[in-house]
Amino acid sequence: MSYITKNELLTYPSILKSYALSEARDNLKLEKANAEVVVFLAHSHKDEELIENARLLIASQGAKIYVDYKDPSMPPITSPETARLLKERIKACKKFIMLASNNALESKWVPWELGFADSARLIDNVAIFPVVDRDIAWKGNEYVGIYQRIEKADSGVWAVFPPGTTSGTNLSDSLRS
Repeated sequence: MSYITKNELLTYPSILKSYALSEARDNLKLEKANAEVVVFLAHSHKDEELIENARLLIASQGAKIYVDYKDPSMPPITSPETARLLKERIKACKKFIMLASNNALESKWVPWELGFADSARLIDNVAIFPVVDRDIAWKGNEYVGIYQRIEKADSGVWAVFPPGTTSGTNLSDSLRS
């Protein structure tokens, strides 16, 4: 198992285009054929260069992704209305994934979104997607250790691992459950 590095995430589109584009298209077709899967992707705006590639990676596994900065109804300046709308969007999404970079863990909003998602849905619908600077152990904050995490399995497929385990479920299957 391994976490994704920032460099891997930044180059993910070229990897997808080179050997997995048809598989990604098939997954997107499955998404349209099945009940709509919408994932709320919590992120730090400081990770702007990573967010679109994270969306692409998750979408290639068969999910539609909600990110707040693409929502025209979000206020241009954060306010209590921002918090109210974020709560509505999190509740409306089937799954919640936190792009867990150092920036996200230091953010004021991302831990708040995670806490709200935890209270708004079953814990099985919340996952942490750790992003590391280099291929090293990811520590995160203590509280993120209670959530599932998304990692690349030894077989090379993306999977969701329950806390403290080394056996996971294929990410695309997990997104559809």
